[in-house]
Formats: sequence, C-alpha cells, structure tokens
Amino acid sequence: MNSRFINTPTFAHEFANINQLWASLFIEELLRHGIKDFCIAPGSRSTPLTLAAAEHKDATTHVHFDERGLGFLALGISLAKQKPVVIITTSGTAVANLYPAVIEAKQSRVPLIVISADRPVDLLDCGANQAINQDNIFANYPIFFAQVPSPTIALAPNYLLTTIDQGLQAQVNTPAPIHFNIAFSEPLYPKGEQIDYQTYLQPLGQWQQDKQPFSEYVHYQQSHQLEQYIALSTKRIVIIVGRLKEPKQAIAIAEFAEKNNYPLLADVQSCLAGHSHNLHFYDLLLNHASFRETLQQADMLIQFGDQLVSKRLDQFIKTFKGEYWLINEGHQRIDPNHRLRKRFNCSATQWINTYQEGISATNKQWLYTLNKFNEHLTEKVITPFLCNNLLSEISVVSALDKLLATNAPIFIGNSMPIRLADMFFTKNCSPIFSNRGASGIDGLIATAIGVAKSAQQATTLLIGDTSFLYDLNSLALLKQLSSPFVIIVLNNDGGAIFNLLPVPQQQKERYYQLPHGLTFSDTCKQFAIDYYQPTQLDEFIDIYKKSQKDSISLIEICVKNE
Repeated sequence: MNSRFINTPTFAHEFANINQLWASLFIEELLRHGIKDFCIAPGSRSTPLTLAAAEHKDATTHVHFDERGLGFLALGISLAKQKPVVIITTSGTAVANLYPAVIEAKQSRVPLIVISADRPVDLLDCGANQAINQDNIFANYPIFFAQVPSPTIALAPNYLLTTIDQGLQAQVNTPAPIHFNIAFSEPLYPKGEQIDYQTYLQPLGQWQQDKQPFSEYVHYQQSHQLEQYIALSTKRIVIIVGRLKEPKQAIAIAEFAEKNNYPLLADVQSCLAGHSHNLHFYDLLLNHASFRETLQQADMLIQFGDQLVSKRLDQFIKTFKGEYWLINEGHQRIDPNHRLRKRFNCSATQWINTYQEGISATNKQWLYTLNKFNEHLTEKVITPFLCNNLLSEISVVSALDKLLATNAPIFIGNSMPIRLADMFFTKNCSPIFSNRGASGIDGLIATAIGVAKSAQQATTLLIGDTSFLYDLNSLALLKQLSSPFVIIVLNNDGGAIFNLLPVPQQQKERYYQLPHGLTFSDTCKQFAIDYYQPTQLDEFIDIYKKSQKDSISLIEICVKNE
C-alpha cells in the first residue's frame, strides 16, 4: 500500500460499528453515481442508513411519516428530475406500503431505488416483533433485487459495492425500480468509541482516494442504419404520440409530421397537446362515423412513445385495418391490442433521421379534410359551450389550459381529470406529469409535491375528489415547499367516472360512485391551505391567477355528479 493512499483517503475509516460502515459505503457509492435525493421514513431498524444519508454533505434528504406517501414523493422527484431517487424505510409493513409506488414506477419506467432495512435471519419466522418476509416482497416489479446479508467483517467491503453497482447498471439498461433488502443486527445506534476499520477497507484500494464508483461498465454503441421495410413516400400515415419524457424528441416528431403532411394525434402526456399541427379534438371526433371513416383511409399508424390516455383512440387502433408500428426505447411491451407488426427500439430522432430521407408530401388533401372536421367541431360545439360563464369540469380544464404559465409544471390525476385534459387541452405546452403507468388514484398528492420540490416554481395539481381523499396524509408534505402550489379539486361527490361506464344502474351509486357529501374547507384549515370555492368561471380564473403568486392554495370546483 503506497503512502499516498494512507495519507489522503476521501472515505473515512472510523465508524461506531460495522452497520454504520456498511450503510456509509452504501450511501457513498450511490452518490458517486450522481444519485443525490434520499427519501426517508422514520424507523429504528433503518437507523444506520438514515444517519449515513443525513450526515453526508452531498446528500439531499426528504422526510415523511407515511411510507406510502413517501414512495410517491420519490416518484414525483424522479419524474421531474429524470434521475434515480432513493427510498429508505425500516422493516415490516413499512416496506409493504411502498408497493403501489413501486408498481407505478415499473409501469412508468421511473428509476426508484428502494433500500429496506430488515431483521437478521435469526429473527425471522420466530414471532419476533416487526419481522415479516421481505425477500422479493415486490415480486417481479423491481428489475433487480438483492438480499444483502447482515454486515460483517467476514464479507469484504467490495462485495457490497459491486452488488450496488450491478443493480444500478440493470437500472441504466432498463429504467425501473430496483430493491436492496439489507438485514441489520443490533447495535443500530452509534455509541461508545469509534472503531478503526482501515485494515478491513484495504481491498477497496484506489476507491478510497478517488470519487469514482467501484465498478465501471463500458458500453460500445454500434452505429447502423435501420432497415427500410417499406417505401413510406407512397403511404398515407397517421402519427400517434403517447407519453414522452423528452420535449426535444416531441418537437422532432411534430416537425416530421408537419413536414410530410401526416395527421398528428398527440396525447396530453406527449408534450405536444398544444402544438398547432395536432388534431386537438381527435378523441371527441372519433365518436363521429365520418371522421373515423376518413381516418381509416390511412395505410399505416406510426406511434411514438408510451401508453395512451384516449380509450377511443385505443379502440381505433384495435380496429384499424392497416399496418401499425411503434417507435420507443426500452423493453416494456406497449401493445394492449396485440396489433404491433414492427417495433423499433430507438429514440424518435434516430428513427426520423433514418426515414425522412426521400419521403414526399402526398397527403395534403387528406390532411385538409381531417382538419376541417377539427375546425367544424371547434366552431360549432367547443367555442359556443365555453363562451358562457358556467362553472363545469370541462370549462375549468379548458380555462386552465390557457392560464398555465410557460414551463410551469402541472400534475394531472387519474380517472376524469386526465381524460378531460386529453380532450380539451389545445394550447398548453407546460410540462405535464401523471401516474399513468398503473393509473391508480393512490399517492397523487405526494407525487405532485415531489414534482414541485424539484421544479422550484409554481406547480398545479388537477385532481378528483376521491383521489384527493385517498391521499390526505400527503398534505403534510406541503410545508416542505418553498414555491406556490395550487390544488384544483374537481368535486363531483364521488366517482363520476362510472357515469361513463356500463355499470348496473341499481348498484352504481352505492358500490361504484360512493358519494361522500364532503367539501374540503375544514381540511384546508387543518393543513394551513388557502381555500376557495368559486361559483362562476371568471371567478375561478381570477382566483387561479392570484393563487399562482401566493403560497399554498386549494380551489374546489363543486359540480353535480350526473
């Protein structure tokens, strides 16, 4: 060992116990991979990890008493930053409460890193307190799982680092949650004199001096042209855009469609809902037989990105008689109608750069006809409906579309809010966030607050009343925000989404809609939130403009469930 290594280590070698050392190695290696956000719930068994994160100068910590909300908070931070986020929990049901967020992260390809503390093996299956089976507790939702044994000097420290690096590499290849379950024996808390672990750490060699991860994975990218299966210049093509995370990719798709006179059907999650080339009201138009027949004249549907919100568009894809292609990076299957003929595992720009050469503009008249449908619906139906001052879910969503400040993030809840936004957003180019991987109503407030913590600017949450009730605990996180946060609750007294579904009329109210008869003024008092309940659309507009400049506000839109 050279003298330079001994004299200038960047990683400490004195710790209270082996648990604290392993936990510090864990946090240090994650930080060396550029992972800085650690979401922590209180608990005794996870103390070594909590202290290691809390005491590291480069770590940013976020705390919450509710593990379910904590998981979704981490999800929101990761969605906004597009980087992995760590979740640290104690043992027992605390871990199980992360399950909904882990599912959503897998379905939405969000890179969460779960580190759960566990009881040591001698305390399992023997009636010990807070001990459950945490081995693979999330089944196949994480794309990597490691059962890390109780820290001991009998295992070399590089075992721990290479295990961490292996999991992170799996996440680089496939963005999704990964899970490390580490068993801590007592002592969990530091006390007494520090122990010198310099000899134990010797196998780490140069790692103690530098700031690089222990394992390096090198990737060789092969440059090759995608095979041209069909001469696209002779085809009528419809471009469909699902959920996209990168605005630059979205812009390239829109330019590609516009250049070639291809109709563009852009999902509200695509970053293109407000693009001028988008057929904004395609979801409503798909109710119209003549529009569907005209769109069926296409030879091909080419979809970019992930899942779609519109059920009518999904049904159109299912019945479409021509070719259906998908361009999307990753390995997640995106083909609910089992129509896919060709899947290109590449970015939108890679595919477009290969195919746009030689494509001619042959679809002008066809595109003109489709645009006329859109213009007619706008002129005869949409504009007259929105010209009055009536307060409704549709008028609020449509007004919100125009009121959002440029680049101000909005998080849209599931069920009715995301569907209404998909139907009626025509101007908005703000970052739109949602939990559409599993489309659950749990954790939506927490996820939105996670987005807001990363955005550091006025953020809007559009949410339904049942979803809001489901995640009330997470309102406690609002005190961690330093920027305005506006909650718009569409309160139709229960699950109005079931009015759109063929549920039995006799059982609909009691077993599906579950009307609650609640409003949220008292909730706002409890959590120190400014409360408003407008009765006219212009009143809503004035309140929303004001709320974007203030601290924390809730605007409740009360409408009949019909």
